[in-house]
Amino acid sequence: MLALERSYIRYREAVMVVNSTVLIALVILIGATVPSFAEEEPKQTFTCTAKTFNECLMEAPCSAWKRLGPKGYQLSTKIIFRGNPVEGETISGGTMGEMLETKCGKK
Repeated sequence: MLALERSYIRYREAVMVVNSTVLIALVILIGATVPSFAEEEPKQTFTCTAKTFNECLMEAPCSAWKRLGPKGYQLSTKIIFRGNPVEGETISGGTMGEMLETKCGKK
């Protein structure tokens, strides 16, 4: 009877190891194929060559801006200005807003 108990214990241990291995493999597989909810779409990086910051913002392509409303835009792309990253800049109205509206506004 003792030998039977030992082999049953070994069997249960082997099943647990296999189950753990399968579970780990599934978690890795699912994690690799399903995009994370915390991740956003990959962001572009734009390096500008302008002399001033405002000119740099105006050099950015329209795809770098998210429209917030009339003459309102938010920079959704990282811009490298004089070696420094800039991201999330918001423009609402004024000359800059008018320029962005002309360049990128609804057509």
